[in-house]
Amino acid sequence: MINKIKNNLSNNMLLYTLIAIVLGTFAGYSLHSTFFSKLILPVVLIMIYPMMLNISISSLKKIKHSKKVIAEAMILNFIYAPLLMWFLTEIFITNPKIKLSMMMFSIAPSSSMGLGYIGLAEGHILSGVLIVASAFLLSVIVYPLLGHYFALGYNIPVPLKLILKNITFVLILPLILGIITREYIERKKGKEGFKKIKPYASAITLTSFYLLIFFIFASKSMLILQNYMYIFKLLPIAIIYYGLSILFTLIINKKILKIEYGQHQSIVFTSIGKNIALTIAILITIFKEDGPYLAIFPAIMALFQTPFLMTYLKFSKKIRNWFNN
Repeated sequence: MINKIKNNLSNNMLLYTLIAIVLGTFAGYSLHSTFFSKLILPVVLIMIYPMMLNISISSLKKIKHSKKVIAEAMILNFIYAPLLMWFLTEIFITNPKIKLSMMMFSIAPSSSMGLGYIGLAEGHILSGVLIVASAFLLSVIVYPLLGHYFALGYNIPVPLKLILKNITFVLILPLILGIITREYIERKKGKEGFKKIKPYASAITLTSFYLLIFFIFASKSMLILQNYMYIFKLLPIAIIYYGLSILFTLIINKKILKIEYGQHQSIVFTSIGKNIALTIAILITIFKEDGPYLAIFPAIMALFQTPFLMTYLKFSKKIRNWFNN
């Protein structure tokens, strides 16, 4: 039953995100309550902790055996993506706060949902797990440093000390607790026992994500209704970002790096697909009063990311044949 619920929440992400946005905006506009904003941080913590159960000590030990794939994924995630996003936001966006939000989105690691896409595409799951684990660990360093300089670049003063404090609260602490929890469960119940528990963690994360979207849009409903045109302004950014990134990765992996199909898919779904939930959580905790406003734009990107990745997934057989020729 829990697997069915988890798969339903994951496979219908676009639908549930749209429902959360519409209901949240309507609830906020109708009730004019400050209660919604008070629920954001608790939901953030409930959402982040189960994500970290995907990282284990045993998976971290295997990182050295997949250096080439991991190195490419880290370059795509933390160098290529922010450079491309900076270029696109300079062209399409003038508001500095939205630029900052999109830059923070660009350096987000992949969510565990990326592993689900890899499985559906019959890609290399272990490579995907190693990339996700490596990206989460590296993001502990990247988020505070780049977040600080992104904010300075757009004349938004955010002390590095404050960023480090909030990153510790929303990322490092859940990461440590997640690893400890997983190790404890695997020692007590074995790896099979953990596999039985894992769908519950995924269901909690996904449910919390949709609740978070609801509360964000409810707390900023008037602001959203006044700025609804940003959905259309982000559309060309999404089309170019996802379309160009997928094409670029296809050519690089097939023609230059000669990476096999399974590992190519693990790179695509864990580098191009971003952890929108984590981005929203970090924006909310770092930027305080501006956080819920900044979080609106990654939430909008969720409407575009899922259709792009699902469309790409539908071409998996043709991509496999192309890689095998």
